[in-house]
Amino acid sequence: VCWEKFARYFEVELKEVKLSVGYYVMDPVKAVEMVDENTICVAAILGSTLTGEFEDVKTLNDLLTAKNKEMGYDTPIHVDAASGGFIAPFLYPELEWDFRLPLVKSINVSGHKYGLVYAGVGWVVWRSKNDLPDELIFHINYLGADQPTFTLNFSK
Repeated sequence: VCWEKFARYFEVELKEVKLSVGYYVMDPVKAVEMVDENTICVAAILGSTLTGEFEDVKTLNDLLTAKNKEMGYDTPIHVDAASGGFIAPFLYPELEWDFRLPLVKSINVSGHKYGLVYAGVGWVVWRSKNDLPDELIFHINYLGADQPTFTLNFSK
């Protein structure tokens, strides 16, 4: 439901690759076919909540690189690694899903998936400061100094 919330909050058209029987991860070919000049990013899930499966971020990166070049797009990838981000680096260190891939611009992970922390604890990291949209940064004057922040707070 996080992507539906994102689309509603930020008034973004959500395009979803429909799953098929026996294939419960995004098909990167179908995802890239849906990319157009208005696409702000393609999100891949590393560690499905339902099955634990990893979507093929490397293939997505390669296909999207070709489409970007062909069409003159600059569509990046966001990796939703809420469930797999703390597992993949240790169990599958050779798996390319992270910033080793040039189109991966942001990755989120969730601490609360592993217990013993507050519900909703999570982090997002960007490849570089230039990839963090200025619209997400709020400047707060705290004790006489500018303190930029880009936290999102939610509660259940």
